[in-house]
Amino acid sequence: MKELTFKTAVSLKGHDTGRRYVVLALAGEDFALVSDGEYRKLDNPKLKRIKHLRVDGDSGLCAEGLTNEMLKRALKDSN
Repeated sequence: MKELTFKTAVSLKGHDTGRRYVVLALAGEDFALVSDGEYRKLDNPKLKRIKHLRVDGDSGLCAEGLTNEMLKRALKDSN
C-alpha cells in the first residue's frame, strides 16, 4: 500500500503571505488544513483557501508519527 505523503505550499494572500506550510488535509472543495510546526502546530492547523496557496512539491513526510519538529525540519530543508 502506498504511503500518504504531504505537500509543501506557500501562502499567497493574507497576513501570512510568503509563509511556508505543509498541507495536512483537504477540507471540502475550497479549503485545506495547513501547519508549519511553529506558529501553526499540528493540534491547531490553519484553515486556508486552496486558491490562496501555491503548492511547491513533496515534503517527504508521511502520516505515521508526524511531529511539529518534523514539520519545521521539512520546511527548512525544502527551501
